[in-house]
Amino acid sequence: MGSNQNYIDGIKKKFGLGQIESCVDKLKSLNALIIGDTIIDEYVFVNLKGRATKDPILSVGYRNHEVYAGGILAIAGHTSSYVNKIKVVTLVGNHSPKMNFIKKSLPDNVELKIFTKENSPTTLKKRYIDHYKNNKLFKIEFMNDSPINKDLTEEIVNYLNEEIPKYDLVVVGDFGHGFINDAIREVLKKKSKFLSIDVQSNSANMGYNYINHYNKVDFIKMDEPELRLPLMRRYEDIEEVIAEFNTKFGYSKFLVSLGKQGSLFFNNGHIYKSPILIDTVVDTTGAGDAVFAIATILMYIKADNELIPFIANCAGGIKTNIMGNKESVTKEKLMRFIKDLLE
Repeated sequence: MGSNQNYIDGIKKKFGLGQIESCVDKLKSLNALIIGDTIIDEYVFVNLKGRATKDPILSVGYRNHEVYAGGILAIAGHTSSYVNKIKVVTLVGNHSPKMNFIKKSLPDNVELKIFTKENSPTTLKKRYIDHYKNNKLFKIEFMNDSPINKDLTEEIVNYLNEEIPKYDLVVVGDFGHGFINDAIREVLKKKSKFLSIDVQSNSANMGYNYINHYNKVDFIKMDEPELRLPLMRRYEDIEEVIAEFNTKFGYSKFLVSLGKQGSLFFNNGHIYKSPILIDTVVDTTGAGDAVFAIATILMYIKADNELIPFIANCAGGIKTNIMGNKESVTKEKLMRFIKDLLE
């Protein structure tokens, strides 16, 4: 943290805690529609025993497990304490839909609209964790990521045509698991007053789920591979890649998470840098969702260009010290973290 103290001192001198609090308070009247894949995250904690004697495999002993609301549910959870009302539009499977868990996982100001995909489970990602060091050993995914059919697409599009105009902003978590298709993207583009997108590249969709599926966006959040992959720019300087991304696709406002290097916020030709603001990490899973949620609502109210990556990085820092999506980055946690930083 010491190497970043000059950055923190600069934020404190230019804005101060009072101005940051006022900025966050402006969010409380917003109504957001948040759409994307429901993902259930199960963490199975184990004791490592060593290599099995008769097979070339790792032997572990079961300790306990926890289940968290991930995917779009996590994004809604991170957003909920800052805004007035949220409508979550999502997809579950007719096999093991886990509706009771989903409903109980969301705050009171979040309303659900559920669509059901036939012959599918609700997406579940089960991770096995070494409980001593919190290292992830491997993951099993239960999903049907084939595209939704024409009838279900029509039902969702008709609903969105009526519902989207009721909301100040639309937040899309596109995890590439078979829910959001071109027809849904088209209605999101046409009907949204403000459209914010996080299109994720992950092990289940690698090479098939890039941001250039969307051609009208008010704000984008990406990690570095998600920036580089559509351009096929693996090694080039990051700022050169950002400039090319802007030129080729026409996106003018986006934030790029760089892991240990912090983040870069691009706004109409200008780049604003923010370093990481933590010394410890428990679990990086879902940190990008927290950054995306907070950056989106700050973008909507046109917060200062330097405050957006700073506050979003604070949210990401809080989230990396929470196991899985066990807790959301609430307004109370965020302001306490910022206060501690600035003091």
